[in-house]
Amino acid sequence: MSFTNLITTAIDSVADEILSQPNPSVCELGNQRLKNNKSRAKLFQRKNITTSCSTTKEFFLALGFKRYLAIDVNTEMDAVAMDLNMDIVSHYNFTEKFNLVTNNGTGEHVFNQLAVFKNTHDITKTGGFMIHVLPFYRWVDHGFYNFHPNLFFCLAHQNNYNMRGVWIGTSDGAHVEKLGTKLNRDKGYRGKFNLDSWERDPMVVAIMQKVDHKEFEMPQQHLYSGDNITSSEISERYK
Repeated sequence: MSFTNLITTAIDSVADEILSQPNPSVCELGNQRLKNNKSRAKLFQRKNITTSCSTTKEFFLALGFKRYLAIDVNTEMDAVAMDLNMDIVSHYNFTEKFNLVTNNGTGEHVFNQLAVFKNTHDITKTGGFMIHVLPFYRWVDHGFYNFHPNLFFCLAHQNNYNMRGVWIGTSDGAHVEKLGTKLNRDKGYRGKFNLDSWERDPMVVAIMQKVDHKEFEMPQQHLYSGDNITSSEISERYK
């Protein structure tokens, strides 16, 4: 996975808040290949950082994070080998929590999407941030899945996350369209933002803050939230 302008810009949008927390820590789902990008230079200039970086670990430590970890199926680039198809808390007894958890171009390659979003939730501290940067439109046969903006609005709604922003953007940062923070579903994004004219395939970015300590809950798509659910067991799950 490539650590690009888009994920860097997303981190920059909440970096000051995260770094103000005691001993800030970060976990990346999937080890990342650091790319030379303008967003990092802009962020470092803003933070008066002159250190050069060749890895994402060096980037985060230079930024001010005190603890870095990556989780992947291999141990390359300081990663710990764990299968993200599994519930890593119960399967690996992994209970460490982080101020920032990133899912940057990783989740689409994992079959078990419940595990991906539950693992992200479980290893994020209360008050910590989760940033997802995943394929949205086109991305033909890139991974198992593409993702839509309304998923993240519903995910935040069900789990009481503080939604800090959902964007559509390209990895190089040339295009970034901000969709707001309120529960939303809009099938007109393709025409509204003329997505077919973008040189690079659009991605979706979701920046969310976990504000309370509660078990992860699967979301129901907001489109169907008004349906008359006759089963009390199902209704209780999505209340």
